[in-house]
Amino acid sequence: MSDFPYLSLSRISIDPALARTLPRRLAYYYQALPLARDDNELTLVMAHPENQAAVAVLQAVLGEHIVPVQGAGDEIKATLGTIWAGEKDLGTSRVLAWGASPEHAAQVATVADLVARAFSAQVTFLDASQSSLETVLTVAREGQYSLTVIDAPQGELLSRVLRLSSTPVLLVRGTLLNLRRILLVLRGHSPDDSVLDWIIPLAQMGQATVTLLTVTPPTVRGLPSKSGMTAGLGSFLSPEQETNQHVMACGQRLTAAGIQGQLKLRQGELEHEIAGEVGQGCYDLVTIAAEAHGDFVQRVLSRIDGVAADCRLPVLVIKPLAD
Repeated sequence: MSDFPYLSLSRISIDPALARTLPRRLAYYYQALPLARDDNELTLVMAHPENQAAVAVLQAVLGEHIVPVQGAGDEIKATLGTIWAGEKDLGTSRVLAWGASPEHAAQVATVADLVARAFSAQVTFLDASQSSLETVLTVAREGQYSLTVIDAPQGELLSRVLRLSSTPVLLVRGTLLNLRRILLVLRGHSPDDSVLDWIIPLAQMGQATVTLLTVTPPTVRGLPSKSGMTAGLGSFLSPEQETNQHVMACGQRLTAAGIQGQLKLRQGELEHEIAGEVGQGCYDLVTIAAEAHGDFVQRVLSRIDGVAADCRLPVLVIKPLAD
């Protein structure tokens, strides 16, 4: 059970002006809704109030101390649909691609074209000889692109990309010739839903198998799977656990979309287990939701390079689009 007070949105009146103080795409990404302001405190209903990284991001954006309470994700999304009625996204219709050198640009172009086909998107290629990484970030933001595909930078440049990018980022770390096996690293929070929004069209195009990876503490209780997916993680999960319910819901979304899925459980230190799965799984693409400034994703990539240095496969990092 959650340690946070539970609030049903059906029982309260929503102030649209207050709700709109949280940018729309962040509200959907984190499934969060401002409810009430008292002095310098803002009560926020969230589908996952235990997500401390999300609370920190929202607190920085809103400039107020946040008091999070628990709400139902479906209720929050339905309310956001009413609050933001008439506001529509452009969808995944514009992809920006850039390689750090002519050699890498060809590889980036191949990956960008493959991904764009899944969304019937238009790809714009920036000439590496006439543009810098800073230029790419600016063009992506001002041009209202929905995805940036780049040759994966290293060190501080990678940190800047993960921190400053206004779009999800596909880091090209190797050739993506097909999409048969996709690894989706579950964070256990609402951003996983945004990752699925991207992964489902990609998996449908390539008839790919999607592995949902969750990393847990050593002790779990065994109960049969109710997700409708192939054997694996479901037999280890207890329906009473909120995180486990979230994993099951992700599996059900894949099943409903006609995608073959696998649930995989690993136990241990998070970054290490993700890297271990990448090294052993022969995947074509890794996908993960970014939190805060992308520090977690950078740690994961660093661990992959240390544990599975030969696995130079593309990594799709999902972030909320900038409003």
